[in-house]
Amino acid sequence: MNKFLTAIIFCLASVGPLLSQDDKEDLKDLIQSFSNFEYSEVISEASQLINNKNHFTKPELIEIYRMKGVAHFSLSDEQQARSNFIEILKVDSSYELNPSNTSPKIVSFFNKVKNLYLLSMDGKQDKPALVIYDTLYVEVPVKVRDTFYEYRLKQAFLRSVFIPGTGHLYLEDNFKSWALTALSVASITAGVLYIIDTNKKEREYLQETDINAAAGKYNDYNFSYRMRNLAFISYATLWLYSQFDLLFFSEGENSTVSSYIPDLRLQPNMGFSLSYKINL
Repeated sequence: MNKFLTAIIFCLASVGPLLSQDDKEDLKDLIQSFSNFEYSEVISEASQLINNKNHFTKPELIEIYRMKGVAHFSLSDEQQARSNFIEILKVDSSYELNPSNTSPKIVSFFNKVKNLYLLSMDGKQDKPALVIYDTLYVEVPVKVRDTFYEYRLKQAFLRSVFIPGTGHLYLEDNFKSWALTALSVASITAGVLYIIDTNKKEREYLQETDINAAAGKYNDYNFSYRMRNLAFISYATLWLYSQFDLLFFSEGENSTVSSYIPDLRLQPNMGFSLSYKINL
């Protein structure tokens, strides 16, 4: 029995270094892929290493997130780059990218993420305030707004105002976001094309002197006119839906969204009152 237990302990002790050695080799492969600018490979290999992040030291883990974040940024995926840079700051909030071997654009982007992250961390601290009731002093904890998520929601609104759906795409890359964006672009494009076509058909109809031919040209003009209106009505509907959906149904932003919701109250002898708060 003792020999059996000794064998088990020996096997367990041997597996640990082997796994560690495999992780080190995988990390070397990741660094090599990063050096060769194989960013798709970097993302894939880094994701596998992150699944076993307990096997790495803090400096190694930071380096893995750094390479993965740079790879995402280089492939124009700022959302994933931001997520990986935040993971670095969770490990070491004072971390700085080395400007000697990192693109200035990436360094600037990382510093913006870092500043917002540090602000959000400060915002999660309860800030005491004094409220005076006659001669009694009561200390009340006041929750400061989460600045990071407020910034993301405002950025989403700005994008959505110009092209409905792009705000959703900024917050989350999913089918709904892409569908809203595609429909918005399609409707505004169709509207512009039908404006041109309507004006052309109108000129042809007004210049036609043959009564029989004029009837056909009028039908063509009327069709383009209706399609133009339908395209812009569709765009307006998508625009309104996009704003309301961002305002009331954005997942993960509820604490911030509540501050944008109008306040509806019933006052005796005065009816309903509606107030809307705008933060400058």
